[in-house]
Amino acid sequence: MKIRIRRLLVPVFVCLAAACLVELPLMQTTIFGEEIILWDTLFRSLLAVPVLLVFYREDRVFRGEKRISIVSAGVFAAAGVCLSLALAYGIFNRLGLFVDSFVEETLFAGRLWLQLLVLLLASPLLEELFFRGVLYGRLKELFPARGAAFISAAAFGLYHADLRQGLYGFFMGLFLALAMERSQTVFLPILIHAAVNGVAFFII
Repeated sequence: MKIRIRRLLVPVFVCLAAACLVELPLMQTTIFGEEIILWDTLFRSLLAVPVLLVFYREDRVFRGEKRISIVSAGVFAAAGVCLSLALAYGIFNRLGLFVDSFVEETLFAGRLWLQLLVLLLASPLLEELFFRGVLYGRLKELFPARGAAFISAAAFGLYHADLRQGLYGFFMGLFLALAMERSQTVFLPILIHAAVNGVAFFII
């Protein structure tokens, strides 16, 4: 049990350490202007993704055989986009939660190449490797798959630190955990995450 808890906590501390190493210096400068969130995400990805990849590869012995095809990947990606749109423009609008947020104002600001690099590559890689590739898999060592999906989705929601983004993140987190469980590879959640970000980029 202690080993399993330690395996769960180590990647959390790695990501926290990467965040501190990036954000503390960034707080001391204004050279990045309105692009600071984009640069912050990019730098954290550069620090944390290589370590998370090591953890993910270590855990392959606990995963089943990959079950993914181009068709299933496309179907899941399309479903993720549809769910994203339904949450953002349907459910949340009716709840009165459809308002501009600091996240949107900063993530969708700045130079085009930087937005695309972060939204389509850095952010999906960092968040999916951590929340689905490592955290979800290691939570399954302590809880049933449904419990692990719920906890990882709740953590994903809290990570966004905003009511609407948090609710959105929770429901998307459940869907992405399902994608991870069905495919047994983090490639599918990364693809879905990138697809959803891409659609959001062209709509917002």
